[in-house]
Amino acid sequence: MIKDYIFDVDKNELYNEETCSLSISDFIHPNFYDKFEFHDYHQKFTDEVVRLAVRSNDKFIGYCYFGIKDNECKAPYSAPFSLIHLKKSFKINDACLFINGIKNFAVKKGIKNIKFTLPPEIYGFELVSVLSATFFSEGFKVKSIELNNSFDLSNYEGIEMYLKESPHKVRKNYRKALKNELEFEQIEIYDFEKAYDVIKINREQMGYPLKISKKQMEDLVNINILGIRSFIVKKSEEPIAAALIFDVTEEVSQVVYWGDIIEYRNERPMDLLTTEIFNVYKKLGKKYLDIGPSSEDGTINGGLAEFKKSIGCNSNIKIVFEYEI
Repeated sequence: MIKDYIFDVDKNELYNEETCSLSISDFIHPNFYDKFEFHDYHQKFTDEVVRLAVRSNDKFIGYCYFGIKDNECKAPYSAPFSLIHLKKSFKINDACLFINGIKNFAVKKGIKNIKFTLPPEIYGFELVSVLSATFFSEGFKVKSIELNNSFDLSNYEGIEMYLKESPHKVRKNYRKALKNELEFEQIEIYDFEKAYDVIKINREQMGYPLKISKKQMEDLVNINILGIRSFIVKKSEEPIAAALIFDVTEEVSQVVYWGDIIEYRNERPMDLLTTEIFNVYKKLGKKYLDIGPSSEDGTINGGLAEFKKSIGCNSNIKIVFEYEI
C-alpha cells in the first residue's frame, strides 16, 4: 500500500494521511515513472512506498514518490529517474520549500540518507534545471553525473535526409544491412517476447544486467497507461536484433533496451534498427527519443557513447543527488 504523507511548511509538522485531498491535475503532468499505477506495481521492490506532498499557506506546492528501505529514502527505487511535480505555474521558492520539506520528512521519519536521481533535461528543461540548482542550494551533494544520450526528432526529415547528413560509415552500414536482406519489423506488443529474447542473449553476451524480467515486462505491457512498442530485425525470419521502447511522456519515448546477437553483428542489424526506429517515432509525432545512459556510477562507456554519437544522438546528463542526515 502506498502511504500518503503531508509535510506542512508553516507548522513544521508531518501528517500521515489515509486519504490525501491532493489533485494531480493541479501539477505538472507526471511521466510514466511517476504515475500511481507504476508505483502501485513496483512497491514490492522496496519496503515502503511514500507519496510525499508539501503544503504551504494551506496550499499544496507539489508531490513526489519515494521508496524507503534500510533507512534510505530513494527516488527512484525501481526506475531510471524521478521528478518532483510542482504546480504548473511554480515559483523558484516552491522548489526550495519542497526540497527543504523532503529533508524535514526524512528527519521526522528517522531516515539517514536521501538519494534522488533527476532525468535529463529533455523531460522538462525549466523544471529539471530549477530542481538541479535547488537540490545543490539546499545542501545535497552530487553523488554522480551520468552521461545520457537522446535523438532530437524535431529536425528529422526522413530516412533519406538522415542518411545524407550522417557520417559515411552510417550510410555504408545501412546499405550493407539491406544488401544482406535484413528486414525491420514492428511486432505486436503481446509478442514482445520475440524482442525480449534477443535482448536477453545480447545482455548475456555483453555481460550487461537485464534488470527487467520477462514477467515484469509482461506486467508492464498490461498496464494500460503505458505505450510500449517492440521492434526486431530479421534474417531469414530469425530475429537477430531488437528494441523495446516506452512512451514516457507525450513528447518523449525511451529506448529501454536495444541490441543485437553478436554472431550477426557484421551483418549490420543495429544500423538498420536504429535508422528505422528514428523514422517510426518521427511519424508518431515524438519530439525526442531518449536513448539512455552511456555511463554507470559516473564512469563513461566510451564505445557505447561513440556509437550513439555516430548515429546522430546528442549528449545530456542525469544528476544523482545525495543528502546524509
